[in-house]
Amino acid sequence: MYAVETQNLTKRYGKTHALKGLDFTVNPKEIMVLLGPNGSGKTTLLLILATILKPTSGSAVVMGLNVTKQPTRIRQILGISFQEARGFWRHKPAEILRFHAAICGVPKSERDAKIEEIMKDLELWEARKKLFMHLSGGQTKRLEVSKLLLQRPRFAIFDEPSSQVDLRGKRKIWGEILKLRDQGSTILVATNEVREAEFLADRVTVLDQGQSVVCDTVRNLKDKIAGGDVVELQLEPGPNSIEELRERLSTIEGTVNLVTAGENQYRAHVSMAEAWVPKMTSLCYEKRARLLSVRVTEPSLDDVFLHFTGKVLENPANA
Repeated sequence: MYAVETQNLTKRYGKTHALKGLDFTVNPKEIMVLLGPNGSGKTTLLLILATILKPTSGSAVVMGLNVTKQPTRIRQILGISFQEARGFWRHKPAEILRFHAAICGVPKSERDAKIEEIMKDLELWEARKKLFMHLSGGQTKRLEVSKLLLQRPRFAIFDEPSSQVDLRGKRKIWGEILKLRDQGSTILVATNEVREAEFLADRVTVLDQGQSVVCDTVRNLKDKIAGGDVVELQLEPGPNSIEELRERLSTIEGTVNLVTAGENQYRAHVSMAEAWVPKMTSLCYEKRARLLSVRVTEPSLDDVFLHFTGKVLENPANA
């Protein structure tokens, strides 16, 4: 059984379709990342699965529970970290987390120790005496994520979990999300930041205009781009003709294009560089050409999005 499954899920706002017949699944105890720009339907899908919005048509099931027929039971096993942090303006971070722990059933005897541990892990401890209204954007985002780390729900939803957070803070948040998965939670993350998606995802679903364009592991998505890997070579020719070697390189399986980048230097656009490079090194050994350097650059998830949608994935500040 899937942890999450939608069938022909549709959400309309007047004549605008936020979701268009979406078929989507998440496996138990995996991190599924929704990758897409603003307006692609990511947040709408999250809010439907969290039972905050009702679909116009189609179905959505979370842990075997129907979102429209069993919303209360879903809320008992779900936690959500919103894109915009929620908090009482005149309360302090620890007070907000104590309130969240109480309504989520965290034992009273464990609350203070867990709250202190989480706040220290996410570098919020020094801000513990500040009012929510005085926290920075990055601090409020860490506090929002802290709620789920305290709750540890069976199904956790993160909407842009590290936006407005510096790189050091991002890596701390990502590390805690990975720990949450390793402890048994199923996790759904919506983002338009490719670095976040690559770091977290067991699988990625690319959304565009309310539809799922493709879903797979990051590695498989990159391998589906023909010629997406770039291998830069510098050779010292052996006794054989360099032109003969170049011709042989261009016929290696997986070569899409091979161009000269300088004297005895080549740039090869290939599919699956991990398979192409060993064949190339064997050929150089056979032809007694000395391989001086190799540099491999794989496609990014930006390239994946462009390949499957024909569009550039934008990453605005307010994602």
